[in-house]
Amino acid sequence: MMSALHIKHINDFLDTSGITERIKDDFCIIRFDSSDIDLYKSMLNYTHDFFEISLTIGYKGLMTKEETVVDEVEYNVSFVTPGQSVNREWDNIKYTDTVRYTILFRSEFIPFVEDTFNLFQMFPYFNNTILSSYKLNANLKSVFKQSFDELYSEFQLGENANVDILKSFLTILLFKAKRTLTVNSEVSYLRTRRQEITYDFETLIKQTKKKHKPLSYYADKMNISVIYLSECIKKVTAKTAKQIIDEYLILEAKSLLKKSHHTIFEIASRLGFEDDSNFVKYFKKQTGLTPKQFKIYA
Repeated sequence: MMSALHIKHINDFLDTSGITERIKDDFCIIRFDSSDIDLYKSMLNYTHDFFEISLTIGYKGLMTKEETVVDEVEYNVSFVTPGQSVNREWDNIKYTDTVRYTILFRSEFIPFVEDTFNLFQMFPYFNNTILSSYKLNANLKSVFKQSFDELYSEFQLGENANVDILKSFLTILLFKAKRTLTVNSEVSYLRTRRQEITYDFETLIKQTKKKHKPLSYYADKMNISVIYLSECIKKVTAKTAKQIIDEYLILEAKSLLKKSHHTIFEIASRLGFEDDSNFVKYFKKQTGLTPKQFKIYA
């Protein structure tokens, strides 16, 4: 497999796809019909620095996110977060009324969140590692398609599009998805016990206030052994469980450091470090910067 193309800006994604649309305040929505399948085939293997939500109706293909492969057939909604590796292999189009919407946005576009970590905290389908892709029944297809249609219609107004309306429609979509898509739902693509454990592990980390804890703490909370938890995480994500904890710790630490009213001591305590010196050493090891340097350059 070819190495993934890394895309930093939404407009670069559009250029690579041969699409003429341009973003509006860190937001874009694209619609692909059956005649556009060759355009979409140009974006098969990539990572990017923004969020992506896609609604697929009628296409047949395979999507790989990290180590997990799922069929995108009939009705499907999927969520990609910054840095996730995505690979698509299209086979054919199953129906004549095919359509695929792709929403691209940065966390700054959402009025009530401050950064990527806040989105991870608020919406369970946004994760660093585990696949978030859902097969929809006909009723949910109609619900989601209405939201995507509203966003697309407003965006197509071009210069006349109202950014506040776009933000409102996207906000409704995010909360609608949170209400209707759960890991235990019949629409979820989580099929194996390992995937469920990985999802639960990632959710537990996000919900834990003082995240700087040994792996045994999380394993005990999940009523499984450290060895089994580690095996599941490695098999599903190709990462260690500690790497995933570290990723969320650094995400939250950066989020807190951007809020200048928090002291280094307060942040260290909030994350579960016994003293701020240990936190400073940990942060520098993970990022190459001290917390104070990050506050200056962030």
